[in-house]
Amino acid sequence: MRNFLSATPKAALVHPHDMKYHREREEMNAVSHVEGTENFPNLALLTIASLFGPEWELSYIDEDYLTQNGLTYSYLGENFDLVCLTAMNHQSYQAYRIADFFRKRGIYTVMGGMHASALPEEALMHVDSVIVGEGEDAFPRFLEDFMKGTPQKVYYSSGKVDLTQVPPPRFDILPNPGWFDKYPLFATRGCPRNCEFCCLGEVYGPIYRKKSPQQVADEIRMIQSIVKDPFISFADENMLADRTWSKELAKALKPLNIKWEAYCDISAARDEEMLELLRESGCVELIIGFETISKENMQTVDNWKASQIAGYPEAIKTIQSHDIGILACFVVGFDHDNEETFDNLISFLEENPVFELDIAVLTPMPGTRLHSRLKKENRLYPEKWDDYTWYHINFEPAGLKPDQIKKGIMRVFDSYSSPMMEEKRRKMFASIEARLPDENGRNIARCN
Repeated sequence: MRNFLSATPKAALVHPHDMKYHREREEMNAVSHVEGTENFPNLALLTIASLFGPEWELSYIDEDYLTQNGLTYSYLGENFDLVCLTAMNHQSYQAYRIADFFRKRGIYTVMGGMHASALPEEALMHVDSVIVGEGEDAFPRFLEDFMKGTPQKVYYSSGKVDLTQVPPPRFDILPNPGWFDKYPLFATRGCPRNCEFCCLGEVYGPIYRKKSPQQVADEIRMIQSIVKDPFISFADENMLADRTWSKELAKALKPLNIKWEAYCDISAARDEEMLELLRESGCVELIIGFETISKENMQTVDNWKASQIAGYPEAIKTIQSHDIGILACFVVGFDHDNEETFDNLISFLEENPVFELDIAVLTPMPGTRLHSRLKKENRLYPEKWDDYTWYHINFEPAGLKPDQIKKGIMRVFDSYSSPMMEEKRRKMFASIEARLPDENGRNIARCN
């Protein structure tokens, strides 16, 4: 049995800050005329927190909060028995610095998340154990071994977690709940699409699974007991893929009197009954990966999405006619992109106004088919994980130079944010804006 530093074992759940990433977001916001940033608590860590036994004392540490509020990283001097980390690719160097620091102090470290799941051997150069894939079934096995003093190096998820058996995230351990703009939850896992650049399928597996609608509603009630009028942001890859279930979820959410957003694909436009139920339940925005309006490009991404491009204008009109805004996510840097790509996108957005816009640079995340293909083609730049922000160019593009991509994105945002386009959207979307919570305003969400 492991010996602990005190009678009560203590664990730190740390969300690493990435100064470079946040600086780039501010630069992009300046171009797209968006003020401020959105702050979310880390859902992965709060979910892992629910898997600890009652004997544990848990500390949720958000370095974004500490940095943005000018606070010191005093937690580095505390005596924890276990430090748990999660990181996206661009956060990995900071996560490694934290882990290295605590390991030198003799404190055990464990890491999960997208980066560690894709590159467990690299992560093991800095942490003691790695969780690969879903934590809900792998982390309890690690914790059991840790308590016995026999932890293994790597724990793999089965990829078949029964979401109806997952305990609710521990929002109650947040030391500063009122600081966050939005509160993330997940209701489903898995996606029927197979996008070349997406890494989520590698982490969560191909099986589409769902919580019960009542389970989701209960989790929201728990958040409401901590924060007044929370804005709920569903983090699912494609939450509305099962329309029958989605309608039942909307009915369960309607009595809660909340505002919420979710990621989905363009097929949501096919079911107007569902859209109306979503509106009635408080859905104010759907975040949709349009990716590209080039069929040549889309055929390298996903064949189903390629078949949908012709229907984009009608789908946009249908969804937004139900007072649900669309945050349209586009990606540039595909092999068939050229200077005309940006002109075509500007024309598309002028003809088909969307409530909000996000444009990302194609990024070959490790563990994706895109990364494997570009590596085989010898087109990857030397890997610097803090550049994997969806704003950097990390490979040799085929039809554009890196500076052309950056300038092209700025040109699209300049057009989208012009006074004429702003006025056009203001008139079109007045009813949608009226439904948004006052304290949240309109911020462009990230599509990654």
